[in-house]
Amino acid sequence: MTANLVSIVIPNWNGRKFLVTCLDSLLTQTYKDIEIIIVDNGSTDGSLEFLAANYPQVRVIPLKENTGFSFAVNRGIEASTGNFVALVNNDTKADEHWLELMMLALTNHTEAGSAACKMLSLDNPKIIDGAGDGLRRGGLPGRIGHGQLDVGQFDNERYVLGACGGAVLYRKAMLDYIGLFDEDFFAYLEDVDIALRGQSAGYKCIYTPKAIMYHLGCGSTGSGYSKLVVRLSCCNNINVLVKNIPLSLLFEFLPQIVFWQSYYFAAVVVRGGSILAWLEGIGKAITLLPKMLKKRDSINRRRKLSIHALKEAIVSSEEELEKARLLLHKQIKENKFSQESEIVGLKTSIK
Repeated sequence: MTANLVSIVIPNWNGRKFLVTCLDSLLTQTYKDIEIIIVDNGSTDGSLEFLAANYPQVRVIPLKENTGFSFAVNRGIEASTGNFVALVNNDTKADEHWLELMMLALTNHTEAGSAACKMLSLDNPKIIDGAGDGLRRGGLPGRIGHGQLDVGQFDNERYVLGACGGAVLYRKAMLDYIGLFDEDFFAYLEDVDIALRGQSAGYKCIYTPKAIMYHLGCGSTGSGYSKLVVRLSCCNNINVLVKNIPLSLLFEFLPQIVFWQSYYFAAVVVRGGSILAWLEGIGKAITLLPKMLKKRDSINRRRKLSIHALKEAIVSSEEELEKARLLLHKQIKENKFSQESEIVGLKTSIK
């Protein structure tokens, strides 16, 4: 093992059809000091047999059932031997220089505990999938620039609140300090939670636009308003706030919390989501409240960033999300898209 070994952890659940594209792009990276770990969440599509026959160089950790994103990647991180950990979704394709440029970003920014990249649609690389993650004061996250036509508007390196868990590079030292992914989240917003914990502990996230990852999106869990997504998102919207936002800011953000949580409910109704799933999410969040409050105490003990600075980071990311939303609608109004089929996820900038 070298000091700059990168452990690439890939959660997989019935994703055999994605694995060739994903793994071949990682095995041909210009950055060679890597190990690849796939954590399989009880797949029944032949993923394990396929990996054994075609990718013997990849370490596979088989789990008996679908344990969710957080549990799976935690087992991969625990098994890793690198000083850096990259998380990669199975429905992605990395540009050959992706990891080299992500490592360069962390090398040049020693204050950063994580690096985010420019994510483009795998179906249509003209469309941005995300240029860093943001969070609204009301608790709803978003991928900055999601759905926009890429015309270079996110080509400047900058700090962001956090990185999408589908293509991120972490310093292992940061994860050792703040802890791994919250397994009570199962999936969705777990990357926002860890971004906020990193920020609170004094670690920045650097966005590096030259590092490109192509992402299909919803490869395993379905549409953004499926019952599973609605239930988990609703629950974790609340968990993120309870765990990570200091009490004084919770009171200050209360009007935005009421607005954005109501907005999400309305979006679920209008876009055909399940109201029952939304109610189940609320109920689950209530049952998790004691655990989240206990975790909140642990986060506060590790806090190095002032409450004012944390507020600025959140407000700044909210402003970026709003600017991105307005630019998206401007592009649509000005008919920047040559075909309707080029528009990926235009109706939502909310995870």
